Amino acid sequence: PAKNEPFPKLASTAIAAAAALGFTAGGYVAQAFVATVRIAGVSLGRVQSTDDDFASATVIPVIIPGEEDVFEATVSGTATQGNVGKQYDLTRTAGGTAQAVDLAGTTNKVVTVVGFISSSKVLVKFNSNYVFANKAN
Repeated sequence: PAKNEPFPKLASTAIAAAAALGFTAGGYVAQAFVATVRIAGVSLGRVQSTDDDFASATVIPVIIPGEEDVFEATVSGTATQGNVGKQYDLTRTAGGTAQAVDLAGTTNKVVTVVGFISSSKVLVKFNSNYVFANKAN
């Protein structure tokens, strides 16, 4: 099962609940960019500009995905059973808005779709934590 660990967040940066997080060059967590292939984890909390500690590098709880952990994700585009087994990028978002799986993006291949739920939701594994991910697909 996934572990929950505290990580210091990048100060003055909004983070959505359930957003994929990456590490900054300074070692803080912030929302992952489209090109982020090393995912730190998934945010368990939200960071907003109205928070008392917004301008501080305080810690936030992060789920660290393991190779067996599966996450439900919203998609950009229309999901079908045919997406299962394929790898995709995350969408580009503003800080404070959680990313979606970009069904048109296959440059960075951050996630592998492992299950179909509906036209707007799929089950994914993060490739950086997934032993069987094959970036050639």
